[in-house]
Amino acid sequence: MRTAILFTIRVRSVTSAYDRAKGAIFETGILKLLRSIKDVFAERLTRAGSKDEGDLVVVIAGKTYILELKNRKKLDLPQFWREAQVEALNYAKARGIGEVPPAYVIVKRRNAGLEKSWVVCDLEQWLKEKQMPTPQGDITSTQTWSQTPAEEATLYATEEEYALEAELPAKESADESDDPEQV
Repeated sequence: MRTAILFTIRVRSVTSAYDRAKGAIFETGILKLLRSIKDVFAERLTRAGSKDEGDLVVVIAGKTYILELKNRKKLDLPQFWREAQVEALNYAKARGIGEVPPAYVIVKRRNAGLEKSWVVCDLEQWLKEKQMPTPQGDITSTQTWSQTPAEEATLYATEEEYALEAELPAKESADESDDPEQV
């Protein structure tokens, strides 16, 4: 009976060590990949238990990012996302930083190279990161753009309006010419 219990415990321990090794290999690979990119600073963060600060810190164009890396067979994106957010907060607290750096989850893609790993964030963070401007004016899906020969963009309200202008004969009057030599 004791042998069976010890055997079960050993199998779990070996599996856990295997998973940790798999994760460490993925982290090292991503770290090397990021370091190979010009003007990108990347460092591994030390483990701190419940005060863990993420797996990697990356600085791109002066902006700091916390990366949580996952190499798992089963994906649990909500759990991965919560973990990344908590760890980014821990990173900021440990350094006395007022603004929590954005955190991303990098997930190893099966049967693909490291550069094909998935980057996970929520829409709110993505929009904030892009700092997208608020559209001005009325923009509808029925409007189309066309380039005139003078490389000027013309906005047509409908496809029909565009088609009507295309059917009009070209005006070739000398007094409408832009060339001062012809006047």
